[in-house]
Amino acid sequence: MSRKILVLVFALLVVGLVAGCAAPTPQPVPPTKTPKPTFTPTPDWTPTSIAFETTAPEVQPTAAPAEATAAPEDTAAPEATAAPTEAPTEAPEAIRFTANQNVNVRSGPGTVYPAIGRLTAGQSFDVTGRSESGDWVKFDYDGREGWVTFALVSVEGDLNGVEVAQAPAVPTPRPQPTARPRPVQPTQPPAPPPPQPTARPAFPFQYVEGSAKCEPNAGTTYFNGVVRYRNNSPRNGVCVHIAFFGPRQTKCSGCGGVGDGNWGFSPFGGNPAPPGTTVEIYVVSCEGVTEGGQDLNTGFSDLAPKSDKWVRTINASEQCTGITFVGD
Repeated sequence: MSRKILVLVFALLVVGLVAGCAAPTPQPVPPTKTPKPTFTPTPDWTPTSIAFETTAPEVQPTAAPAEATAAPEDTAAPEATAAPTEAPTEAPEAIRFTANQNVNVRSGPGTVYPAIGRLTAGQSFDVTGRSESGDWVKFDYDGREGWVTFALVSVEGDLNGVEVAQAPAVPTPRPQPTARPRPVQPTQPPAPPPPQPTARPAFPFQYVEGSAKCEPNAGTTYFNGVVRYRNNSPRNGVCVHIAFFGPRQTKCSGCGGVGDGNWGFSPFGGNPAPPGTTVEIYVVSCEGVTEGGQDLNTGFSDLAPKSDKWVRTINASEQCTGITFVGD
């Protein structure tokens, strides 16, 4: 084979190799027609084989994948629509109270809390809170939390709109010292009261209350009775006097045969007494009195009373009996 043919064959191989490496996708290569060998006369020299340096096919770098599509630049967000501006709200009007009279300021809503001051009638303050029941209001009292009872103040405004304030803890009362019991002294029985002297009667004779019995008697008005000792036995010789319109008669008990201790008067001459006549009967002294007694004709001795008087006003004719006096 001639040298030119060998070179041509080699060149075709090299071109095929390069083309195969460079193409990303192998294409079917049409068969190459090999030229028919031409026989040439063999030279009389021996051909020397030529060593050709084989160059490795240059590897083309694989194309880097296309860069990722750049993210679209951030599109500016549309500006937020500004909220409509609200009209300024007026601050609620302060609710105030005024003391109706002098009132204690306490540290909490109740009388169990200690008093921390006192308001005078007419003082006003802003209400800062109220008790849950609404019967106490809270306010700023010289930088302290003060409470006053709703019953003694006047509130300007609706107290229901005031926030309920938390009541402070109820203070614990201090324990009071217990007094030591004093030793019990033996009780002395009370001294008996001194004996009271027996009251002596003002008179030596006394009228016996309720002894007289008066009844109507249309014919005449008269009076009789008895004088007795304190042991209830009859007593003679005691002078009894009857007076009306002035001194009238004196008689002694048991005189004139009327019976022991008895006496009697018919001072109106056996006739009814004039209506409205007041009669007094009582014991007098018997000094100078005869057994027949005394009257206006004989005159009277001592008429000083020696007993309390039995007194009666006669409005109609009547008889009174049993008029009794007692003495020693």
